[in-house]
Amino acid sequence: MNYDIETKEGLANSVAWTEKLFAFMGEGAVWGIPRSETIVRVYPSKKEVVITGGVMPEESLTRVIEAMGWTIVKK
Repeated sequence: MNYDIETKEGLANSVAWTEKLFAFMGEGAVWGIPRSETIVRVYPSKKEVVITGGVMPEESLTRVIEAMGWTIVKK
């Protein structure tokens, strides 16, 4: 499956994958991304995520979450 967010299909696939993940997570649940040591705390009721930490930027993550229509709070 194409997850290249530089393409329309890849961005749509990435959005769909992330929406499924967030739908599975409860209010305040944490998603840890090992490759960048990033922590994403999810608040589905507000369509908001809080992103903390990270040794490298997760720009693709930001683009996908924004494409979902969610708000990102960076700490």
